[in-house]
Amino acid sequence: MIILLLIFLIAFFIGASLASFAGCVAWRFANNVPQTIPRSFCENCGHALCFWQLIPVVGYLLQGGRCAFCKHKIPGHETLIEIMFGLFCGKIFLLHPDSPNLLTLFLSAWLLFLAWTDALKFCVPAASLYGGGALLLLCRIDALAQRNSIDWCFFLLLFCLMRLFEQKQMFGAADTFVCLILSVLFGIQNFCFLLFLSCCLIILHYAFFHQKMLPFIPFILCSYLFFGCFFPQVINV
Repeated sequence: MIILLLIFLIAFFIGASLASFAGCVAWRFANNVPQTIPRSFCENCGHALCFWQLIPVVGYLLQGGRCAFCKHKIPGHETLIEIMFGLFCGKIFLLHPDSPNLLTLFLSAWLLFLAWTDALKFCVPAASLYGGGALLLLCRIDALAQRNSIDWCFFLLLFCLMRLFEQKQMFGAADTFVCLILSVLFGIQNFCFLLFLSCCLIILHYAFFHQKMLPFIPFILCSYLFFGCFFPQVINV
Protein backbone atom coordinates (compact mmCIF):
# COMPACT_ATOMS: atom_id res chain seq x y z
CA MET A 1 0.00 0.00 0.00
CA ILE A 2 2.84 2.40 0.82
CA ILE A 3 4.48 1.74 -2.54
CA LEU A 4 1.19 2.25 -4.39
CA LEU A 5 0.61 5.48 -2.47
CA LEU A 6 4.07 6.74 -3.42
CA ILE A 7 3.44 5.81 -7.06
CA PHE A 8 0.14 7.66 -6.99
CA LEU A 9 1.67 10.78 -5.38
CA ILE A 10 4.52 10.86 -7.90
CA ALA A 11 2.09 10.37 -10.78
CA PHE A 12 -0.22 13.04 -9.34
CA PHE A 13 2.66 15.52 -9.17
CA ILE A 14 3.69 14.69 -12.74
CA GLY A 15 0.14 15.19 -13.99
CA ALA A 16 -0.36 18.41 -12.05
CA SER A 17 2.99 19.71 -13.31
CA LEU A 18 2.03 18.91 -16.91
CA ALA A 19 -1.27 20.74 -16.44
CA SER A 20 0.50 23.74 -14.91
CA PHE A 21 3.02 23.84 -17.75
CA ALA A 22 0.29 23.46 -20.38
CA GLY A 23 -1.67 26.30 -18.82
CA CYS A 24 1.39 28.57 -18.75
CA VAL A 25 2.31 27.87 -22.39
CA ALA A 26 -1.31 28.24 -23.52
CA TRP A 27 -1.69 31.59 -21.74
CA ARG A 28 1.53 32.89 -23.28
CA PHE A 29 0.39 31.74 -26.73
CA ALA A 30 -3.02 33.39 -26.32
CA ASN A 31 -1.48 36.67 -25.11
CA ASN A 32 1.49 36.74 -27.53
CA VAL A 33 4.04 36.49 -24.72
CA PRO A 34 7.40 34.83 -25.59
CA GLN A 35 7.64 31.26 -24.31
CA THR A 36 11.23 31.57 -23.09
CA ILE A 37 11.38 35.02 -21.49
CA PRO A 38 10.46 36.50 -19.12
CA ARG A 39 10.14 33.99 -16.30
CA SER A 40 6.69 33.20 -14.91
CA PHE A 41 5.00 36.25 -13.41
CA CYS A 42 1.75 37.41 -11.85
CA GLU A 43 -0.75 38.29 -14.57
CA ASN A 44 -2.00 41.26 -12.51
CA CYS A 45 1.09 43.00 -11.11
CA GLY A 46 3.78 41.48 -13.34
CA HIS A 47 6.00 40.49 -10.38
CA ALA A 48 8.23 37.48 -11.06
CA LEU A 49 7.07 34.42 -9.11
CA CYS A 50 9.23 32.56 -6.60
CA PHE A 51 9.92 28.86 -7.06
CA TRP A 52 7.51 27.80 -4.30
CA GLN A 53 4.68 29.76 -5.95
CA LEU A 54 5.12 27.66 -9.10
CA ILE A 55 4.59 24.32 -7.35
CA PRO A 56 1.29 22.93 -8.70
CA VAL A 57 -1.62 23.06 -6.23
CA VAL A 58 0.76 23.63 -3.29
CA GLY A 59 1.71 27.13 -4.48
CA TYR A 60 -1.96 28.09 -4.73
CA LEU A 61 -2.72 26.81 -1.22
CA LEU A 62 0.33 28.45 0.37
CA GLN A 63 -0.74 31.81 -1.07
CA GLY A 64 -4.33 31.38 0.06
CA GLY A 65 -5.57 31.71 -3.49
CA ARG A 66 -4.12 35.21 -3.87
CA CYS A 67 -0.89 36.63 -5.26
CA ALA A 68 1.68 37.00 -2.47
CA PHE A 69 2.69 40.41 -3.84
CA CYS A 70 -0.45 42.25 -4.97
CA LYS A 71 -3.08 40.06 -3.22
CA HIS A 72 -4.98 39.70 -6.48
CA LYS A 73 -7.19 36.60 -6.61
CA ILE A 74 -5.64 33.71 -8.54
CA PRO A 75 -8.12 31.94 -10.88
CA GLY A 76 -9.18 28.79 -9.04
CA HIS A 77 -10.09 26.88 -12.21
CA GLU A 78 -6.40 26.53 -13.08
CA THR A 79 -5.69 24.75 -9.80
CA LEU A 80 -8.81 22.64 -10.27
CA ILE A 81 -7.51 21.51 -13.67
CA GLU A 82 -4.15 20.66 -12.09
CA ILE A 83 -5.90 18.53 -9.46
CA MET A 84 -8.11 16.76 -12.01
CA PHE A 85 -5.22 16.02 -14.36
CA GLY A 86 -3.07 14.89 -11.45
CA LEU A 87 -5.77 12.43 -10.35
CA PHE A 88 -6.16 11.24 -13.92
CA CYS A 89 -2.43 10.55 -14.27
CA GLY A 90 -2.42 8.85 -10.88
CA LYS A 91 -5.15 6.53 -12.15
CA ILE A 92 -3.07 5.71 -15.25
CA PHE A 93 -0.01 4.77 -13.21
CA LEU A 94 -2.00 2.78 -10.66
CA LEU A 95 -3.56 0.64 -13.41
CA HIS A 96 -0.13 -0.33 -14.69
CA PRO A 97 2.48 0.49 -12.00
CA ASP A 98 5.15 -1.70 -13.61
CA SER A 99 4.77 -0.30 -17.14
CA PRO A 100 2.55 2.80 -17.24
CA ASN A 101 1.10 3.72 -20.61
CA LEU A 102 3.31 6.67 -21.52
CA LEU A 103 1.54 7.04 -24.86
CA THR A 104 -1.72 7.69 -23.02
CA LEU A 105 0.09 10.24 -20.87
CA PHE A 106 1.42 12.02 -23.97
CA LEU A 107 -2.01 11.94 -25.62
CA SER A 108 -3.55 13.39 -22.47
CA ALA A 109 -1.01 16.23 -22.28
CA TRP A 110 -1.48 16.94 -26.00
CA LEU A 111 -5.25 17.20 -25.64
CA LEU A 112 -4.93 19.32 -22.51
CA PHE A 113 -2.68 21.87 -24.19
CA LEU A 114 -4.87 22.06 -27.29
CA ALA A 115 -8.01 22.39 -25.18
CA TRP A 116 -6.51 25.17 -23.07
CA THR A 117 -5.33 27.21 -26.07
CA ASP A 118 -8.64 26.60 -27.84
CA ALA A 119 -10.55 27.87 -24.80
CA LEU A 120 -8.41 31.00 -24.51
CA LYS A 121 -8.05 31.99 -28.17
CA PHE A 122 -10.33 29.76 -30.28
CA CYS A 123 -7.28 28.52 -32.16
CA VAL A 124 -4.30 26.25 -31.52
CA PRO A 125 -0.63 26.31 -32.61
CA ALA A 126 -0.33 24.42 -35.90
CA ALA A 127 3.05 22.90 -34.95
CA SER A 128 1.67 21.41 -31.72
CA LEU A 129 -1.52 20.22 -33.41
CA TYR A 130 -0.03 18.46 -36.42
CA GLY A 131 3.28 17.53 -34.83
CA GLY A 132 1.65 15.87 -31.84
CA GLY A 133 -0.93 14.10 -34.01
CA ALA A 134 1.72 12.76 -36.38
CA LEU A 135 3.82 11.49 -33.46
CA LEU A 136 0.80 9.69 -31.98
CA LEU A 137 0.09 7.96 -35.28
CA LEU A 138 3.72 6.96 -35.68
CA CYS A 139 3.72 5.45 -32.20
CA ARG A 140 0.60 3.46 -33.06
CA ILE A 141 1.29 2.63 -36.68
CA ASP A 142 0.08 -0.88 -35.84
CA ALA A 143 -3.39 0.57 -35.17
CA LEU A 144 -3.52 1.87 -38.73
CA ALA A 145 -2.62 -1.55 -40.11
CA GLN A 146 -5.43 -3.19 -38.13
CA ARG A 147 -8.19 -1.00 -39.56
CA ASN A 148 -10.42 -2.66 -42.17
CA SER A 149 -12.26 -1.17 -45.13
CA ILE A 150 -15.32 -0.30 -42.98
CA ASP A 151 -13.11 1.68 -40.62
CA TRP A 152 -11.54 3.63 -43.48
CA CYS A 153 -14.96 4.37 -44.94
CA PHE A 154 -16.02 5.72 -41.55
CA PHE A 155 -12.91 7.89 -41.33
CA LEU A 156 -13.59 9.28 -44.80
CA LEU A 157 -17.24 9.96 -43.94
CA LEU A 158 -16.24 11.64 -40.69
CA PHE A 159 -13.73 13.82 -42.51
CA CYS A 160 -16.29 14.87 -45.13
CA LEU A 161 -18.93 15.68 -42.51
CA MET A 162 -16.59 17.75 -40.40
CA ARG A 163 -15.29 19.59 -43.47
CA LEU A 164 -18.91 20.42 -44.23
CA PHE A 165 -19.35 21.71 -40.68
CA GLU A 166 -16.18 23.77 -41.14
CA GLN A 167 -17.67 25.50 -44.18
CA LYS A 168 -20.73 26.38 -42.10
CA GLN A 169 -18.37 27.64 -39.36
CA MET A 170 -19.65 25.06 -36.89
CA PHE A 171 -16.24 23.42 -36.45
CA GLY A 172 -12.62 24.40 -37.01
CA ALA A 173 -9.83 22.61 -38.83
CA ALA A 174 -8.24 21.72 -35.50
CA ASP A 175 -11.48 20.06 -34.34
CA THR A 176 -11.54 17.92 -37.50
CA PHE A 177 -7.90 16.88 -37.11
CA VAL A 178 -8.25 15.98 -33.43
CA CYS A 179 -11.40 13.92 -34.09
CA LEU A 180 -9.68 12.02 -36.90
CA ILE A 181 -6.66 11.23 -34.72
CA LEU A 182 -8.83 10.01 -31.85
CA SER A 183 -11.05 7.92 -34.14
CA VAL A 184 -7.97 6.15 -35.52
CA LEU A 185 -6.48 5.56 -32.07
CA PHE A 186 -9.65 4.45 -30.27
CA GLY A 187 -11.63 2.80 -33.06
CA ILE A 188 -15.08 3.60 -34.39
CA GLN A 189 -17.21 2.46 -31.45
CA ASN A 190 -15.13 4.03 -28.69
CA PHE A 191 -14.76 7.27 -30.60
CA CYS A 192 -18.54 7.46 -31.07
CA PHE A 193 -18.94 7.19 -27.28
CA LEU A 194 -16.44 10.02 -26.87
CA LEU A 195 -18.08 12.20 -29.51
CA PHE A 196 -21.58 11.59 -28.15
CA LEU A 197 -20.61 12.63 -24.62
CA SER A 198 -18.79 15.70 -25.97
CA CYS A 199 -21.91 16.80 -27.85
CA CYS A 200 -24.07 16.23 -24.76
CA LEU A 201 -21.73 18.43 -22.71
CA ILE A 202 -21.93 21.18 -25.32
CA ILE A 203 -25.73 21.04 -25.27
CA LEU A 204 -25.75 21.27 -21.46
CA HIS A 205 -23.33 24.18 -21.52
CA TYR A 206 -25.46 26.04 -24.03
CA ALA A 207 -28.62 25.34 -22.03
CA PHE A 208 -27.14 26.98 -18.92
CA PHE A 209 -24.96 29.76 -20.37
CA HIS A 210 -26.48 30.39 -23.85
CA GLN A 211 -23.02 30.90 -25.31
CA LYS A 212 -23.26 30.51 -29.09
CA MET A 213 -19.55 30.33 -29.95
CA LEU A 214 -17.85 27.48 -28.11
CA PRO A 215 -14.44 25.81 -28.44
CA PHE A 216 -14.95 22.11 -29.14
CA ILE A 217 -11.65 20.57 -28.01
CA PRO A 218 -12.20 21.36 -24.29
CA PHE A 219 -15.40 19.29 -24.39
CA ILE A 220 -13.51 16.44 -26.06
CA LEU A 221 -10.95 16.65 -23.26
CA CYS A 222 -13.66 16.51 -20.58
CA SER A 223 -15.18 13.42 -22.20
CA TYR A 224 -11.74 11.86 -22.53
CA LEU A 225 -10.99 12.40 -18.83
CA PHE A 226 -14.41 11.02 -17.86
CA PHE A 227 -13.86 7.79 -19.77
CA GLY A 228 -10.27 7.62 -18.56
CA CYS A 229 -11.42 7.69 -14.93
CA PHE A 230 -14.48 5.45 -15.13
CA PHE A 231 -14.18 3.43 -18.37
CA PRO A 232 -10.45 3.31 -19.19
CA GLN A 233 -10.92 0.61 -21.82
CA VAL A 234 -12.54 3.22 -24.08
CA ILE A 235 -9.41 5.38 -24.31
CA ASN A 236 -6.84 2.61 -24.06
CA VAL A 237 -4.21 3.26 -26.74
